[in-house]
Parts: sequence; C-alpha cells; structure tokens
Amino acid sequence: MTEPPAQGPRVSELDRVKQEYTQAARQILQRSMQGVAKTKLTPDMLTMAGVTLCLVGAVLVGFEEHNPKLYFWLGGILFIVGSVADILDGALARAASKGTVFGAFLDSTFDRLGEAAMLAAIGLGLAPWGWLQWPIYLLAAMAWITVIQRILFVRRQLRELAAEA
Repeated sequence: MTEPPAQGPRVSELDRVKQEYTQAARQILQRSMQGVAKTKLTPDMLTMAGVTLCLVGAVLVGFEEHNPKLYFWLGGILFIVGSVADILDGALARAASKGTVFGAFLDSTFDRLGEAAMLAAIGLGLAPWGWLQWPIYLLAAMAWITVIQRILFVRRQLRELAAEA
C-alpha cells in the first residue's frame, strides 16, 4: 500500500471556508461591477467618494448635540454608504482591469482616514460619559500616524524604483 504524496501544511477547515467565502464574494462583486466598468467611473473616484462620505459622516456625528437623532443617524448612514463605496472600488478595479499598486495604496490609506475621522467623532459623542473619549482619540491619532507612515513608505519605494529604472 502506498502513501499519498506529501502535501504542504494543511489548511484548516475554517481557513478554507474563509478563503472560499472571500473568493465567492469577490467574484459576485466583480460581476456586479461589469456594467459600471464600461463607464468613466474609476476605482479611484469611488475611493475618493467613499472617504469623502465617511469624513462628512464623521463631521455630522460631531454635531450630534444639536439634534442627536438627526446628526448621529445621518452621519452613520453616510459612513455606511462611504464604506460600501470602499468595498466596490476594489471590485471595480478588478472588473475593469484598472487595478494599480498606487490605487491599492490609495484605497488602504483612505480607508484609515475615514476610520480615523469616524473614531474621532465617536470620541466627541462619548465625551459626556467620561474617560472613554481619550482611548478613542488616541486610536484616531494612531490611525493618522499610520496614514503618514504609509505615504512616506510608498513614496520612498517609488523613488527607489524610479532611481533603478
């Protein structure tokens, strides 16, 4: 009796399910963006729209004391819509074959900007409850630092590539 050929590390069942789910979700999103891929809308435009909506949503949440229900919910809805745009930009890039290294960098960087803004707004919203605002502000500040680090890192790498060429 022969043994089956040796295989690399086996992927756990949970990892396999996660990979299959991610692949299926990407395929569905990519197919749904096929029509949009034929328009002049670019993935970078969706990225910019998404981060803009998240930033506006964060600002609105900051004005929650004037009308808690209106500003909090409107800000939250804008943040959700901006997040959906962020999901679709990658799908559009794949569907239109317009994906670039810089586009992926821009997307991930602006994701952090939108999250930092919303976290800062939540820290304004939770301030009356006590000390919780300070960890939120710290987390938002760290997100901004990460954004700056990413920009500088990619800038350095692009300069090195240009110097090699």
